[in-house]
Amino acid sequence: MPSRKANTAIFMVAATLVNIVLLFVFILLGLIVLNLAVSYLQVSESIFPVLMLAVFVLSIVLSMLVYSKLVKWVTAKYGLEDKLAPLFSSGKNRRKSEE
Repeated sequence: MPSRKANTAIFMVAATLVNIVLLFVFILLGLIVLNLAVSYLQVSESIFPVLMLAVFVLSIVLSMLVYSKLVKWVTAKYGLEDKLAPLFSSGKNRRKSEE
């Protein structure tokens, strides 16, 4: 059976891949919506780069929010708290465990 650190590493790699997929999905959806909005609303060419930037920033924010909620949900649903090592521990805890 893998150790807690190995479980954590596997979980983080899988979660990172899911985060990247989420980012690409949100960017694709944002570009589709932007394309439809530009074609129907007759948006001027000077504002198009600003809208593209907004799509990318919004995609990043949405993917981070969904990723965060998804990781919390998966961790709680499958009871992974005791199977994963903490990612961030205080210096006091680390020194006590080394002694």
